[in-house]
Amino acid sequence: MNIFLWILLILILLLIVMPFLKLRVLVTYLHDGKNDDLSLQFSIFRIIKYNLSVPLIAVDKESPSIVYEEHTDSALGGTERKQKFTVDEFLFDLRKFEQLLHHVVGFHTIIRKFLKKVSVLKLRWVTQIGAEDAALTGSSSGVVWMIKGNVLGIISNYMRLKTAPEIEVIPYFQQIKLKTSLKCMVSFRIGHAILAGIKVLRHMRKGRALFSKNNDQTAGRDIHV
Repeated sequence: MNIFLWILLILILLLIVMPFLKLRVLVTYLHDGKNDDLSLQFSIFRIIKYNLSVPLIAVDKESPSIVYEEHTDSALGGTERKQKFTVDEFLFDLRKFEQLLHHVVGFHTIIRKFLKKVSVLKLRWVTQIGAEDAALTGSSSGVVWMIKGNVLGIISNYMRLKTAPEIEVIPYFQQIKLKTSLKCMVSFRIGHAILAGIKVLRHMRKGRALFSKNNDQTAGRDIHV
């Protein structure tokens, strides 16, 4: 009986402490020619870790879809699976996201407040780009610099930069080359993420209720006419 009591006390303690714990997320992406590699690492205290990697991203030759392999690794073990992501699925998810933006009142405010509590601990983004034509290489490098500047401006406006970002664009004037490597680490308290999720769900319910009410009023006017 004492063992079950200790287990219960530990679980209760974890529930109390968990909202105050900081979750670190490390995103690593590499694009080199036709090869793409994406990995995410979630960690607490740098001890409890969960790894998710997508070492293969390719276009399926038999159907209009993207094939990717997914590897997960945690203290409970590892899994591996291969999936396809079709254009129809992407469009469906995009429509669902648009509906979320329309029906969730204050969605932007909730996300903005949450992102203000997110700290960027590391950001390194290096791009190597080249073409056989020197003028084209120069103009392409300028476009990449502009894109990176805009992205960095958005990040600095919405999140808290704890370190100076490392941004590079390396032009290659004598060869065709396109290579991008990105490494970004962010951290936030689990409680802030839970609170943001609760607010989103609450506003979703309000948005759906308002949407249903407007539909009922519109239907009533149509019947009256």
